[in-house]
Amino acid sequence: LFNMKKWKGITEHRVHMGTFDFSVIILVGDYKTACSYALWAFEDKKTNLEDFDRGYIPRGKCFFRQGYIPVVWIPKIPKTAREHATYAHECLHAIFHLFDWANLSINNDTEEVMTHAMAHLIANGLHTKNII
Repeated sequence: LFNMKKWKGITEHRVHMGTFDFSVIILVGDYKTACSYALWAFEDKKTNLEDFDRGYIPRGKCFFRQGYIPVVWIPKIPKTAREHATYAHECLHAIFHLFDWANLSINNDTEEVMTHAMAHLIANGLHTKNII
């Protein structure tokens, strides 16, 4: 369900999404290293992910490439309300990719599945022990 390891100065948190055969990677640390990690994970040696940022470093990001699992990046473990909000915001992007992978529409009928998936990712994404 959960795996954490260091990768060149960033911490990688890998969360398996339970019933879904799907994982989300959460990176905490340096942004440029996270960009390098995402390109490595997506087997992409050509794209410059920083080109999409228009000259500023974002507060968080969800990297994604079709056929791969999403990679959420935040600079540090959230402490402030704004940092928690940014983390939740990026996790929601990852949940949208989960729904796309599962070929599920996001609507009133799937709202509960989405909110449970979101809660699971947030609860398990940054902890060294599983919270179930």
